[in-house]
Amino acid sequence: MSSNSNAPQWRFSTIFLGALALAVGWGIRGNFGHEYGAGYAGCLSVIAVCLLSGRPDWRRRVVYFAAFGALGWGFGGSISYMQVIAYTHSGHFATQIYGFLGLYFIGFLWAAMGTAGAGFAAVADRDRLTEIFKPLLFIFGVWLFFPWMEAFFENALATAASAAADQTWNRHKSPLYWMDADYHKALTALLGLALFDLWDRRSKDSIFLPVFAAAGALGGWLFQKGLQVAGLEQGFASALTYPLGDPHAINPDTGQAFSAENLLNNWPQWFGDFPDHIGWVLGLFFGIVLYFVFFGRFRSSASLFVYMACGWLISFLVFPVFLGLLFTDYGGLRLTPPRSDDWSGILGVFVGMSIWTYRNGLKPVTLASVVGGFIGGAGFSGIAWLKLMMVAPGNSHIYQSMAEDGALSTDAAQAIITKWSHWQGQNWHSFLEQSYGFVNGLAVVVALGLLASRVKIHEDEKPTRRWTEAAAAFIVLIVMTYVNIVKNLDVWVSQLNPANWQRKITLPNGDTETAQALWDVPFIGRLPGVEWMHLTPTGWFNLTYFLIAAAFIYLCHRHLKNRIPVLPSTPLGKGQLLFLMVLWTWVVANWERAMPGMDGSRLLTEWTIFVNAIICTVMVLVCPKESDAPSVNEVEEFAPLYRRAWIVGLVGMAISVTLFFSITRAVYGDYFAGHAGEQRRFGEQAEWRIHPILKNRLHR
Repeated sequence: MSSNSNAPQWRFSTIFLGALALAVGWGIRGNFGHEYGAGYAGCLSVIAVCLLSGRPDWRRRVVYFAAFGALGWGFGGSISYMQVIAYTHSGHFATQIYGFLGLYFIGFLWAAMGTAGAGFAAVADRDRLTEIFKPLLFIFGVWLFFPWMEAFFENALATAASAAADQTWNRHKSPLYWMDADYHKALTALLGLALFDLWDRRSKDSIFLPVFAAAGALGGWLFQKGLQVAGLEQGFASALTYPLGDPHAINPDTGQAFSAENLLNNWPQWFGDFPDHIGWVLGLFFGIVLYFVFFGRFRSSASLFVYMACGWLISFLVFPVFLGLLFTDYGGLRLTPPRSDDWSGILGVFVGMSIWTYRNGLKPVTLASVVGGFIGGAGFSGIAWLKLMMVAPGNSHIYQSMAEDGALSTDAAQAIITKWSHWQGQNWHSFLEQSYGFVNGLAVVVALGLLASRVKIHEDEKPTRRWTEAAAAFIVLIVMTYVNIVKNLDVWVSQLNPANWQRKITLPNGDTETAQALWDVPFIGRLPGVEWMHLTPTGWFNLTYFLIAAAFIYLCHRHLKNRIPVLPSTPLGKGQLLFLMVLWTWVVANWERAMPGMDGSRLLTEWTIFVNAIICTVMVLVCPKESDAPSVNEVEEFAPLYRRAWIVGLVGMAISVTLFFSITRAVYGDYFAGHAGEQRRFGEQAEWRIHPILKNRLHR
């Protein structure tokens, strides 16, 4: 097995560009946030490493690397982590070690799914790689219409429950709210997969679906009625329910104990709004599930998504919902109470993905996932520690506390604080984001580097299902750009000239609120008698993007028939063009977002991103060579490497977390470090105790 340092995947250019590309993306991701931002960031590094690997088969698949890399890196974006960073700054012994472990755990899941997506593109044969687009498009189709589905059910249920919910600060009043988690994405993914399976099989067995559904609903209704008749319903419900807060804790805002009735619990909000309907609704769901257990086939690798979606739901139910009952004195088995518990769902996605790939002859994907995961975990925990070390000089919290303790005079403390004030005022969170992104890029480099020399080259593959290449490009260049850049509209509307971007509207109750302005259609928008030819800024943006998408689809259709000359003829050239399009679309969109509120403090983010993007541009055009040739020594059995990765990773985690925690305690002691919220996971001042989410207050 070659370990030659001159192998393309281990050259300095590969390592540096792979890491720097993700650092650029991750710095921008911090401005856009969540799954979409993380996905866009991850695909940059995956494209770079694919091109620099020297493997001709990977370069032919570069658009698949981009799409699956983006999808994989997107999963971790749903996990709440800012509170965990704050734990490492807290100065509280138990909370700090929990914080470093929590960041390692989150970083592991994030990078594990990201490198798994890239690994799937690297390892799967062409047939499997392309057939999976069919169920994937069904999932996307359901997700496309989900906002309207969600609004319909929310409005209907909220009206019946007399609740006033929204998608932001009153979202916990929605009947569909459940521990602030994105469980609906897993459920709707299963809905898409169910529709795909019914379409794919076109079997007469489909007539049994309503039978199973009705039988399940009837069984659930009878079960609940039986509990009611026996007088056991209340006790049964109480045994499975715990409050998301401490009813004995004192509310710092009122000086009184929290009301137990005002606390949320570990079940969906509609359970409390419509308790008499729980039995038949759950029975209906399990009846449908049972039908697909008996008759479902989930071909075209759709079973991968079934494993992942079911893993999300099962893990969520097991950890925060049920096992949380055993840890009520600690706020439940929750990572960041009172924040979202999506971590448990992503843990289930990782487990489901690992089981499926291991069982389906894709053990190299599982290996890449674990290797990348441990590097990502070390990166998140380690960069948070590095940030703490960087902000120690002149830290006002340290020196003010020392002065209060009598260890230092007030004048001496103030002199030190003043001397370091400029240093302390830097954008340290951006430093963390970009540095952590750099380490995540190293995770991609190492994970794919291990596969580059161990997985056989895919030779003489027939170009089956060429439409999937267009679909993958559409995901990366149209879908991923839209879902991110559309967020800029909120920034522009709120920060640019309100006379041009905003208007006041009067509500039915007489109140007024601010809404987006209406911009007329040029020339004809205000002709005599014309009062309706206008759109909001977001409406114009959506219309424009629809035209871009339509043109893109048409051009892809033409290109698949006859190559459009402007597009490169070589896989390497196509990959370089793809990288540059993703990179600079992302960089310019971020600049547009930052411009309305730009000041000198943003240079560490926006200027650094521009400079690094220039470096990435030069490197991606110069470093990959058509003559690159990797040395491949195919490995038949990956199980030993997989076990070794777990052992080395766990030992490394134990050592590194111990070092991060110990050095932080040695530098800060019990002092709060600042540069984050002062939050604790344990003790009387734990965040979940003193700031729970209350039914009659805005969400946090």
